[in-house]
Amino acid sequence: MTHSPTRPRALKTRMGLAKRAGKISRALRRCFAWSRAAATLAAVTLASEPAPDVSPPSAGRAAFGNESVRGIDISASAGEPAFQDFSDLKQQGYHCVIVGGWGGINRNPHAQVQSSRARSAGLLTAGYCYLNFASGLDGECQVREAFAAFGAEAAHLGFLAIDVESDASNQLSLGLQAEPPDASAQRDAVARIAEAVQAVQRAGLCPVIYTKKSYWKRVTGNTAAFSSLPLWWTQVGPASLSEPDLSSPGWTFGGWTNYAGKQCALQTRATPSAFPVDLDIFDGGVFAPTNPKREADSLQIAVNQ
Repeated sequence: MTHSPTRPRALKTRMGLAKRAGKISRALRRCFAWSRAAATLAAVTLASEPAPDVSPPSAGRAAFGNESVRGIDISASAGEPAFQDFSDLKQQGYHCVIVGGWGGINRNPHAQVQSSRARSAGLLTAGYCYLNFASGLDGECQVREAFAAFGAEAAHLGFLAIDVESDASNQLSLGLQAEPPDASAQRDAVARIAEAVQAVQRAGLCPVIYTKKSYWKRVTGNTAAFSSLPLWWTQVGPASLSEPDLSSPGWTFGGWTNYAGKQCALQTRATPSAFPVDLDIFDGGVFAPTNPKREADSLQIAVNQ
């Protein structure tokens, strides 16, 4: 995925470091506030609407059956495309837009507008949360930052993907940067991913894992702990959910033998006049039904902090 570029460290002075520390401190305070509210929310929201053992039929499944659907994913760098841009995408045969809510350091300031315009154009929407493994924010707090970026649109997301990558060294702990990666750091990373997954589940959404083999091996040591979750695989190639064959020994990782989504092209243009996007293909059933009551109170707390 493409994220807004981070500023070179060499250009940062003490003032810059202090500013970043201030951001992290404010984010931590927000997280602590959410944690204090959790007990009350559990009685009001989670206890009254427990997560079912079996997922209900999804909006995507109802609309597309077993069909795969083409889509795009975008981040803050896309800005705020016009409604017509998304309408053009739909006319070209695209059916979903996956929007980055949290980039590991900052919220996507355009996430709500991007999602709203895509949905207004008749496209399914979902989100992703780029996990920072060097941050003082745990997995739950980072997921809440992602939800907060979507504002009211969070209630309409079909899923929230946990984005596990290793390209941005400033978002990896020192242990994950080591050669070979430190096993203890990998265990910590697995715990952070679990925190994020649980936060998505508590919000009533299906957690999806976005990653690829090299990322997963470095960050987690190739754990199979999340193999029961849908995989959104970043693998440039055919727009197909069966090619390559993830069950073959040369491709398989993390215990996955199939994938619910594939990012098949990077930084391209779906239409001649459109903004740059990544292209994807998904099993339509991965998109959950919209639920305006989905942890609305806690999402509102996140937005207001």
